[in-house]
Amino acid sequence: MPGIGIITNPHSRRNRRYPEQMRRLAFVLGSDDTYELTNKVDDVVEVAKRFKDQGIEILALNGGDGTNHVSLTTFIKVYGDTPLPKITFMRGGTMNTVSNGIGISGTPSRILANLVEKYYIGTPFETTERDMLRIEDETGVRYGFIFGNGLVSNFLEAYYGTGHPSPSTAAVLLSKTVASIPFGGKLAKQVVKPFRAQLEIDGEESWEEQDYTTILASTIDQIGLGFRPFIRCEERANAFHMLAFKAGALGISTELANIRLGLPIPEEKARSRVASNVVFRSPEPIVYTIDGDMHTAPGEVILGNGPRIEVILR
Repeated sequence: MPGIGIITNPHSRRNRRYPEQMRRLAFVLGSDDTYELTNKVDDVVEVAKRFKDQGIEILALNGGDGTNHVSLTTFIKVYGDTPLPKITFMRGGTMNTVSNGIGISGTPSRILANLVEKYYIGTPFETTERDMLRIEDETGVRYGFIFGNGLVSNFLEAYYGTGHPSPSTAAVLLSKTVASIPFGGKLAKQVVKPFRAQLEIDGEESWEEQDYTTILASTIDQIGLGFRPFIRCEERANAFHMLAFKAGALGISTELANIRLGLPIPEEKARSRVASNVVFRSPEPIVYTIDGDMHTAPGEVILGNGPRIEVILR
């Protein structure tokens, strides 16, 4: 039996805070299972090659959204045309937006105990399928679930800059940002800065170059802090929901309730499309996030479809 393969990021905030939890996880595994600690991307490459050779049936990722994004990007490249194993996210990080959006809950130890028990007894798993985003720029190809630039990446930079990343820190920072918007405060100016961009959608629709506040794309419905703007993310397979906000700080602040609930937003403030390919060009470097991980492109980003993966919920 090929077994379960676990990758743990020992540097995730939750794993650093509870190191004894990482040690306990190894004791839960069966004799055919494999537990790996990865300190850098090169480690993940070697683990992916080993798991592929072993024919691992389940890949369990013990970290947050950033760990999942980096690990899956590596596994997709290493596996090539070989189908990926079933995936589960063990929620071992500070930011677990993707697992929340897909419907995974619980602590890493409980998730793993359920996984091992069902696997070795032969009880069927409850699973779901989800498309991944493929994000390409001059620096490389990456895979994830949530893409965002402008307001979203600026907010994350301010969030990480606090030195104390946590859901409560993010909530407080969001409140301060919204509160400073009517007064044109420093924080609002730092987070809500317009940028120029031109978009081509599925080779059929071209949007002229203009100012945007943020461009977002996702294959899950939420983006964190209870906001669920991507209501069309599962409208069809091999596609994602894209939102391009044109409204400024005040215009977006007046739509926060609708954005949070996934309600329609006026076309003059935000354009919404379900797409399979978007070419995003800008006369300035594009700073963007994939699942909370920060990247910078020289001036063009191509959003497309990655593989459709099977995710274990419980």
